This record gives sequence, C-alpha cells and structure tokens, in this order.
Amino acid sequence: MTIEDYTKQSNASANKRAMASGKFTNRFNSKAYADRQKTAERKRRLRTLVHSNITDISTLAQYFGISPATIRKLAYSVGYRISNGYIVEG
Repeated sequence: MTIEDYTKQSNASANKRAMASGKFTNRFNSKAYADRQKTAERKRRLRTLVHSNITDISTLAQYFGISPATIRKLAYSVGYRISNGYIVEG
C-alpha cells in the first residue's frame, strides 16, 4: 500500500465517522426533530393509556419498552402526578 492509498483510506474512514456523527450535514437538526417527534408520540400514547385507566408505571414502562424513570419524566412533562407507583391525573 502506498502512502497515497493509506492517506485516501484514512481520510475516507475519518469522513465516514464525521458523517455518522452529523458534522457535515444537518443531521443534528434532523435527529433533534426525530427525537421531538418520538417524544410527542409517546406523550400522546401515554395520555390515551392513562385515560383508559392503565396507570401502573411498571406496566407502562413495559408497554413503551423504556425504563420506569423515563415514564416518570414523561408523565411529569405531560402534567400528571405520580402516587404510589401509579400515574394520577391532576
């Protein structure tokens, strides 16, 4: 392998890592947008489930596939309170 080939391969590898991290594009903006969309969808689904009387935090965590701590944060951001491991409207 010549020095030129090595340099070309090294630059290509560095560019791939930079592209994956979003340094060359608006990937950060699109990732942030996707995260906001995902959070909004989770909030909407959480409201629907709470209105259907499914309020146990561990059950909701299993349903969403996320940790109970994240469900608590999500519930607080929607405006719910938590009492004895259950989400309470109010």
